[in-house]
Amino acid sequence: MSGKVKRQFGTRSIASVALGIVLISVMTVIGMSSFLRAANIKVEGAVTYSPETVINASGLSTGDNLMFVNIQTASQNIRANLPFIDEAKVSRVLPNTILIEVSESVAIARVSSAGWYYVVDSKCRVLARSYSLSDDDVISDYVKDFESLIDLRGLEVEETALGTVLKPVFGAETKLQYAQDILTALERHGMADDVSYIDVSNIVNVSFGYQGIYRVILGGSTSLRPSGIRHNLDRLVESMPQIKERYPNSPGNIDLSDEGAAPRFTLT
Repeated sequence: MSGKVKRQFGTRSIASVALGIVLISVMTVIGMSSFLRAANIKVEGAVTYSPETVINASGLSTGDNLMFVNIQTASQNIRANLPFIDEAKVSRVLPNTILIEVSESVAIARVSSAGWYYVVDSKCRVLARSYSLSDDDVISDYVKDFESLIDLRGLEVEETALGTVLKPVFGAETKLQYAQDILTALERHGMADDVSYIDVSNIVNVSFGYQGIYRVILGGSTSLRPSGIRHNLDRLVESMPQIKERYPNSPGNIDLSDEGAAPRFTLT
């Protein structure tokens, strides 16, 4: 047998072996896929929505082939259809389970603008909205007491869709940014329940209502950078024992606008 014939034979043999391996792999995948069907879909972390609601929003169903489930699309579907869902993770749990893990946004503030009522999280993302506040309104399905949420005053917005960040009217972008930064800081400090409103009407004199009897003045500029807000909230907490001891149950203004001075309290 000549060298040329040997080389041709060897090449054909290698090609045949490679084709055989591919065919075996394909058959193995097909065989395995026929068994990897979703018998269970589990949901963890859902509070506002029922597990059934989350599953329906995902587009998944029992019987789906685990190997061909698009987990990224399912996750996107959940976030797009259920505004209270902040994050959604979909994963396969062999041999027959799909696990959906979600974390929810917390309703922290409310906005009334241009006839609309909005419920938002600390990012000012719209969780619920309505054109009225009747007893059978959609907002009441998710929020027991709309009035108990932090009132964002002085923030004018255009009509905004569910699941998206509030859309400020032209020129109000800075007000929205301040509102977001303050809400985020309040949430992280665990102080949101003590705040009744945030007033961003005047961006050089931003303030908020605190513990029902105080108006806390943050001022503007550097005081309203995220780091400045966090620092001022720490100053507020530290000063409260002294204020309450000296002026028990007395409403007043707590001025934090001068970072170089101690918080100033004035009776109202």
